[in-house]
Amino acid sequence: MSVRSTSLARTATESLPALRTLAELAARPVRFVAFWVATLLPLTYVPLLATGAVTTHRVAFAGAICLNAVAFVVGHGYNRPE
Repeated sequence: MSVRSTSLARTATESLPALRTLAELAARPVRFVAFWVATLLPLTYVPLLATGAVTTHRVAFAGAICLNAVAFVVGHGYNRPE
């Protein structure tokens, strides 16, 4: 192995903790938003069902349910002790 490839490998392994920290910092706001979307979005279902808007906007209602499912998965780990 040459000196250059050894130094590149060392640089890559040294930067992994920094990248991991950056990814964790970026994931926290995403989890925050997803958690609250998953929590508050079901509150919109009751008015939609009460007014009958679900029957006229079926695709939008299905999209809201899918968005809610994705938000549950993404926001699941928010504010958990590590």
